[in-house]
Amino acid sequence: MDAGKDPSESPWIWNRAEKEAKADVLSFPERTGQPFAVVGFLFFIAFIAIHQTKPTGFLTDDFGTVAAVLLYGMLIVGMLPAMVRFFTGRKNPGRLFEAGGLAFCFVAEFYLLVVFPFNFAHFAEPLVFLIDWVSGTFARLMLGFAVLMSAIFSIHNLLLYFSVRRLTELGDSSPKPSEP
Repeated sequence: MDAGKDPSESPWIWNRAEKEAKADVLSFPERTGQPFAVVGFLFFIAFIAIHQTKPTGFLTDDFGTVAAVLLYGMLIVGMLPAMVRFFTGRKNPGRLFEAGGLAFCFVAEFYLLVVFPFNFAHFAEPLVFLIDWVSGTFARLMLGFAVLMSAIFSIHNLLLYFSVRRLTELGDSSPKPSEP
């Protein structure tokens, strides 16, 4: 049995953790690419803010304080893993933030799916040329799929985080992160 391997741990997770531990350090392009993910989230925050400040009709009367906190919260929490990976130069510390963020997203997405405070007939108004094809039915399907995936990947990332951490603590001979 491998050193540090927990016999109760899934062989799939353990094998995946071994691969991830070997590739934990971000290359220079991977590390410098992390801020671009943050910029993408900021654009989406701005897109939602446009809908909220200029009443386009996309956000319905059901879009209250709770929905706003959950929607904007998902976007803010979504930036954290990329920021952590950028500042640490490693993938694994970001996984803990991904797991927590996905757990938050599960709750937020489920709430938004049930309340559905959106009118997708007006979704594309700020960017008609890009996203006018998104319908309310399609959005509900994608939101339902996101709820399911958030639950699954939150657990997956948490298990992977602890497995990779255990491996890297056992023999930390991995290269040090590059400077951005």
